[in-house]
Amino acid sequence: MVDGKYDDYVRLGVEPIALSDDVNLYIYQNEHYVWLAYNYPEGSFGTLDLEIDSESLDTPLNLHVSAQLGEWEIGNDEQQPKDSTSDLWWEIDGWTSNVVWLNGMDRTGDEPQINFKNAECREIQISKSRFGKGIWRLKFNIRAIVGGNGERYEINYPENDAYYNLEVS
Repeated sequence: MVDGKYDDYVRLGVEPIALSDDVNLYIYQNEHYVWLAYNYPEGSFGTLDLEIDSESLDTPLNLHVSAQLGEWEIGNDEQQPKDSTSDLWWEIDGWTSNVVWLNGMDRTGDEPQINFKNAECREIQISKSRFGKGIWRLKFNIRAIVGGNGERYEINYPENDAYYNLEVS
């Protein structure tokens, strides 16, 4: 279940991959799905753009997770939502994730402000029936992480032009 908690991965004995001092990546798969999960410090949003390529895809995709979900072909600007009200959001197939949850409106100021609530981790569940088996090439861009010093930063994993190769069986 995609519930924004990572204690299941710990119980399953999944070895974390340290992405920074504050963020660990957990990867688990069964016969039908691959789960990617990463924790982040309190006060962070941990939004994601995940590049994914596999032999089953005609074109590498970007899987986007924030308060909304979306997917588009890498390099295809026509498929990428231009604003928060675009009809291109939620056009996803074969995957899901917990999003940054809307938690009401603060109407105490001059302008209403959206309140957000976040889970302890971001989880992405990806179907093998769509993305296939074999090697998946992954690149993570995780944003809005708040470090111990209070500064925001982002994580690009792996760095530079490298990809994380995941053996999907």
